[in-house]
Amino acid sequence: MNIRKVFLILALTFGGYAVADIVTAINAVETVTSNISVPTSPNGRLMFRPCGGECEEKFITVRLTPETTYVVAGEAVDFLGFRQAFYNLRRGSDGYALVSYDTKLETATNVRLGF
Repeated sequence: MNIRKVFLILALTFGGYAVADIVTAINAVETVTSNISVPTSPNGRLMFRPCGGECEEKFITVRLTPETTYVVAGEAVDFLGFRQAFYNLRRGSDGYALVSYDTKLETATNVRLGF
């Protein structure tokens, strides 16, 4: 009986400390390619609006790093291949993009283009 009381007291005492805030570490935003501004270098800043078509949302700016991966139509490419595919796509029909970024560091982890 005493063991149960001790266990209950310990559970109630330390139970409040087990609650923690949920923090989003990586955020993924889908947008259209017309709402993206691609930098000229792989260490630049990628700017995009988190909406499709024309919108009033503010631009989100994330830094590209050497660890950022780029995917075009399901195929992994380097930054130059990504940039070339992006500008070729902008001339034709509007495609979509998925930008994943670290919310704390504000760095892009992955950028995907689709047609």
